[in-house]
Amino acid sequence: MSNWSAQNWICISARCVAAALSVMVATAPQAQLADFDDAEFKVSAISVRSANNPQAGQLDLYVQVPIHKLGFESSPRGFTATYTVKAEFSKLDEQGRPQSVTLSPIWEQSVTLAFHGETQKRTTADVTTHSVTLDPGQYLIAIQYTDHVSQQVYFQEFTASVRRFDRPLTLSDLILLESYDPTSQQLTPLVTGELPADAVKLDLYYLIYTDSTRTVTLTQEVLPVDRARNAFADSGTNYVWTDTIAVSAGQHQQVSTIPLHDFEAGHYRVIVTLRDELGHVRDTAERIVVFRWYGLSAYTDNLDEAIEQLVYIARNREFNAFRRTSNEEERLRLFKEFWDKRDPTPGTTRNERMEEHYYRIDYANRKFRRRVPGWQTDRGLVFVLHGQPDDTNRQTYSYNSKPWEIWYFYRIGRQFIFVDQTGFGDYELVVPVWDDRNRID
Repeated sequence: MSNWSAQNWICISARCVAAALSVMVATAPQAQLADFDDAEFKVSAISVRSANNPQAGQLDLYVQVPIHKLGFESSPRGFTATYTVKAEFSKLDEQGRPQSVTLSPIWEQSVTLAFHGETQKRTTADVTTHSVTLDPGQYLIAIQYTDHVSQQVYFQEFTASVRRFDRPLTLSDLILLESYDPTSQQLTPLVTGELPADAVKLDLYYLIYTDSTRTVTLTQEVLPVDRARNAFADSGTNYVWTDTIAVSAGQHQQVSTIPLHDFEAGHYRVIVTLRDELGHVRDTAERIVVFRWYGLSAYTDNLDEAIEQLVYIARNREFNAFRRTSNEEERLRLFKEFWDKRDPTPGTTRNERMEEHYYRIDYANRKFRRRVPGWQTDRGLVFVLHGQPDDTNRQTYSYNSKPWEIWYFYRIGRQFIFVDQTGFGDYELVVPVWDDRNRID
């Protein structure tokens, strides 16, 4: 089955929510977003219960287009851009092969801004949303938008699932929020699924559907995707929250605020589990959120320091080339050349390898600083080279031994042993980084 409903409006900085969510929508003109990094557009697909058929599923699509990617023309009210969007849904069989296809109507969106400078901003976006009723299952979704001024066509393809809603107690997909005003109940969806690494909270929105009034238990968890916990956090960076609430028959809106203290940059899974009165799990929903570090400029603005912090990863000939010249332009050229060769995504404005290196420098400075900057300590050296350990073992104080730490890197078959020789947190590596005694047998 398929049934389209559409909501078209201008939403600067992603300030919109599909009407299916039955909430008030924030209308503030702008919010600061992360740089779009040359991405033509972002898409988020959220599975909720159909507004027209309580037994059916509905997929709400949020298409977010960077303002600076649109072509603007002069208009009586300022500068106007127009683009069209269309979507194609192919249901996948058990082997992942496309089967039946549902086409969306083509919808048109216009954006008008008062000043030309606003059309060049990399921190604002226009968002449009459409909804389609689909059978439960996995779908291949192809989204295309066409800019009317440049006639350029942009395309994106991804998979999404439509949940089952023909059960007595279920959840919708999870929606990450850029902001939430509890007084007015205004929501601002976070279409990109990204937050700055120094964010202090994450607002989460979802719906509970029930066929009768009942008491349910909700458990919310946040877990790093690549490991069970942050090895250096005293209590780990896992977040778990459980609450029991009463819900009336029909649809219940749930907005939760998750504190993000001690969460580091990376990919995390946000998981919600719904249990009935007997403690039986009735449904779960999961969403990936990315915490990105935006502090790169603080390290690269000081070129001499940024070059010095390459000492652990640069080849001897590369580092010697930096030292042989004092010419600022030449050093800048060599620095750019050094990172261009290591860029995993050439042609984009981001260099993820460079970001990761200076993020590790920053992390080491925050966590391991003693009499010298954290990146220059033994623990900082190992962290810059290898990142977060997969596990750690430590003893802080003992009457017959000095404090020590062991970092385990199962992915490379290594372990590193540090001992606090002074008792003041000056952990030293007891054997060289390359010593075979570091090998995990």
